[in-house]
Amino acid sequence: MQGILFLILGLAVFSVQDVIMKHFSDQLALQQVIFLRGLVTIVVIALLLARHGRLSAFSARRPVLCIVRGFAGFACFTSFSMALAVLPLADAMPLYYTSPLFVMALAVPLLGETVGWRSWLSILVGFAGVILVARPSAEGLEPGMVLAIAAALAYAIQSLLARALGPTESALGMTFYSQLTFIASSGFLGLAFGNGWLDQIDHPSAQYLFRAWSTPTLDQAALIIALGLIAAAGFYCISQAYRLGQASTVAPFEYSSLPFALLWGWLIWSSVPTAASLIGGGLIIASGLYIMYREMLRKRRTASAVTTAAEAHS
Repeated sequence: MQGILFLILGLAVFSVQDVIMKHFSDQLALQQVIFLRGLVTIVVIALLLARHGRLSAFSARRPVLCIVRGFAGFACFTSFSMALAVLPLADAMPLYYTSPLFVMALAVPLLGETVGWRSWLSILVGFAGVILVARPSAEGLEPGMVLAIAAALAYAIQSLLARALGPTESALGMTFYSQLTFIASSGFLGLAFGNGWLDQIDHPSAQYLFRAWSTPTLDQAALIIALGLIAAAGFYCISQAYRLGQASTVAPFEYSSLPFALLWGWLIWSSVPTAASLIGGGLIIASGLYIMYREMLRKRRTASAVTTAAEAHS
């Protein structure tokens, strides 16, 4: 129960981050926001690690893989923030929830795992939900929809790398390296086009990415500091969630962020999702929950087989 509560709290905190990032989409440059947010977050995490004597978390046994995971997280956050520049939260979140579908599909070539026909069928159902939410026209998908799906793909890669790093790296250590990657990547992109020379594409997502960096106002600076504190608190809550509760029990509550997205979209932007979006989102969530259920059964069978083999040898 503690794990579930920590997860819901972390997702509630991150939902406020989405609101602020959407708010900044027509005011500041995205990479500037990510850079300043990363500075605040990494200072908070470093202070916490130092205070609790966890200096060992600053080192990593596989730093290159940690940095690759950080790049995946950076691509995820950048893509999703760009999507928020044009999409209502109620449409962006269901598309982001396709990440378990990508995790399942990519686990085959990357981790050598086997996926049964039922799981493949659930993936197809999930992507049918994507079509309902995205509602492609003759001109194709809205670029913001593509960005939200790209964010889900990047998050899936980040999750698979976290699974691979789990046996050797701590959650706070991986978060620390991720934030270092965020700062370095956004700083490099700021040097590349932070003067606004690429801000020529007439689309809100592109304008958010290529807008020239500027001096934040006091209100904007306060919100950026809030973003950094939110990120640190959110990472802590989610780390605690999976530390205190079994992953198979806690993971289905990842979808609890959708009600927060619906609430903020309605309260702040008077955004009401369409029936197609609600049905499509339901299909995506149902397929994701089924994939989690199949994963839980697979782990139980593996554990049972290991136990049986150990008893036979004893």
